[in-house]
Amino acid sequence: MKTVKRSAILLVVPVVFFLFMAACSGPAEIGEAPSEAACSALVNTKCVRCHYKTRICDALGTKSVANWKRSIKFMIKQGAQLTDDEQEKIVACLSSLPRGSDVVCK
Repeated sequence: MKTVKRSAILLVVPVVFFLFMAACSGPAEIGEAPSEAACSALVNTKCVRCHYKTRICDALGTKSVANWKRSIKFMIKQGAQLTDDEQEKIVACLSSLPRGSDVVCK
């Protein structure tokens, strides 16, 4: 019985700690979004190489900053060539644009 209690404590304590840290971390921060022209240029030169604009347009307004960051990191693993600065700018652009924005969708 002592072993079961000890195992439960060893399992519960890290889970509670993780949940506490996640709750206290707050939203992911991003810089200010570049101008609409800069956003459009970045999407057209970096994203449209592999994706139709409709795919990007459909995702606007549906993803958080953290989800856009995850998506961009995945694209880099797939071979996208983006500097750290470009990554930040694209995340700022895509996370700030409303669904159907002409910046990306036209």
